[in-house]
Amino acid sequence: MEASSRGPEGALERSPNAVDVVDIIVYSLATQRATTVWFEPSGEELELGSHTVTMEKNRKAIVATQFEEGLGDAVLARFALLARLDLLAPGTQNGRLNARVGDTDLELLVTIRLTDSGLAGELRVLDDVGEDLDSSVAQQPGGQDYPEILAPGTSVGPYCVERTLGRGGMGMVYLVEHTLLRKKFAMKVLLGGVLREDPDAAKRFVREARAAARVQHDGIVDVSDFGSFSDGRHYLVMELLGGRSLDDIMDMQGAIEPTRALVLMRDVAAALGAAHSAGIVHRDVSPSNVFVEKSPKGERIKVVDFGAASVPDIDQSDVPDGPPGMVVGTPYYMAPEQAQALPTDSRSDMYSFGVVLYELVSGRVPFEGETARDIVMKHILEPPPPLFTASSEEIPEELWLVLERLLAKKPEDRYPTTDAVIAELDRVLALLQRKGWRRWLPA
Repeated sequence: MEASSRGPEGALERSPNAVDVVDIIVYSLATQRATTVWFEPSGEELELGSHTVTMEKNRKAIVATQFEEGLGDAVLARFALLARLDLLAPGTQNGRLNARVGDTDLELLVTIRLTDSGLAGELRVLDDVGEDLDSSVAQQPGGQDYPEILAPGTSVGPYCVERTLGRGGMGMVYLVEHTLLRKKFAMKVLLGGVLREDPDAAKRFVREARAAARVQHDGIVDVSDFGSFSDGRHYLVMELLGGRSLDDIMDMQGAIEPTRALVLMRDVAAALGAAHSAGIVHRDVSPSNVFVEKSPKGERIKVVDFGAASVPDIDQSDVPDGPPGMVVGTPYYMAPEQAQALPTDSRSDMYSFGVVLYELVSGRVPFEGETARDIVMKHILEPPPPLFTASSEEIPEELWLVLERLLAKKPEDRYPTTDAVIAELDRVLALLQRKGWRRWLPA
């Protein structure tokens, strides 16, 4: 999008329409160095179709106005169009929008949601490297610095912390509630200890937020907000997931029945395909990063944790993956080229995908060892051992052939795309679902 260079004055020489207002908002974000614009339906006390629009800088309102007669809906619809969002789709949607005003480049995170009173949404400015964010939350209410672990009741911008959900490699995850929307989210906060040991962790945290927000797919966790504290710690806000990770499911029940495993992994392949289409390689596909939720149509998956992801079309020359010599990823699921710190692409994710499928069906990973080095050397040098189900039954040959190709040592020997993998999984599923004498028919 190329924002209007005429500035707001030219746009207001006549009664503004949605296109004019979009130009004005983008111009104001650039010239005022504002960070967020909120659009909220005004409620019953004002005319239906009106919106309260607030522009913020450093979490403080600098402009507040009222849009009436459907102008707010039209402006949000225009932003949704520019960010390639589908207004007919249910739930909250996020998209990215790049804009230029003079010599200033902006990257906006556009969030749109459908309410009973019309459209609601927000625009948030993302910076380039994750430093000096104007959207930072300097201190808690009352002037106190944020502690390493946030206590229940702590306010972070418009969010209130309710409890801790868990801890990851880079940060703590909290259950929070948006105090205006009365909606619950998960908030991941970068740990201060991690930041002190590795100052580049902040940049990788920004990369995670941008990677997850870029992909618009039901199978990818939805990131809706981002900010930072005055001490340099960042936080990201994402949809609150129910269900359990594949890792937790296998801890509770062991291996998964092959047909169910194939159905779940087919959805994982579709989610990874959406990421790959957006230029993103996950680089840490593992059972702990795939959540399974119940839905009216059965089970659905969510791929999470893009902290190790690569985004090739964004300059990442100043965003190292970690301290010198560190290889990103989880050793049990790491592609041979990734283990050797060679270039990775979508086929690297396909290898990790194959390891997860192997483990779901058999209850064990193909390669184990006493140290991480032992494990990755087996990924590099050894063929995967024959696969059996948890009951020691040999799996169908067709599934083994799919796994052999997924786990090929050379990327060029694996499936070229996730679409090709999905087609093969569909074929194997059809064979496994045959009943009676039909199972003896040729494949």
